[in-house]
Amino acid sequence: MSPFAQPANGGADRPAGDAGHAGDAGDAGDAGNIEYRVAHLHDRLAAEELAELGVRAEVRAGSVVVTGTVPSAECRETLLRTVHEELAGLAVHTDVQVAETASPDHAEDLP
Repeated sequence: MSPFAQPANGGADRPAGDAGHAGDAGDAGDAGNIEYRVAHLHDRLAAEELAELGVRAEVRAGSVVVTGTVPSAECRETLLRTVHEELAGLAVHTDVQVAETASPDHAEDLP
């Protein structure tokens, strides 16, 4: 780096390859890093085995909230594993429901 160039991180010294993790308190770049990680999570959910587009992940008050409905308990477990892999080190709150897809066990009584 030239002696006149400013580092892209605003002058903060960081080891090479350390893009800034959510655990670095007080770093102005954290919000952008969280947004990037959430966007990458959306890409993984849409592209990988789940192909899940009905789940939302949003940044709220410094944590990530994951909401939505999935078709089975197995899909929910896969989704949660993917979320925890992608957003490791962040505060994550999940509210992912499993859709009831079983046929009813009794007839519906209408008035």
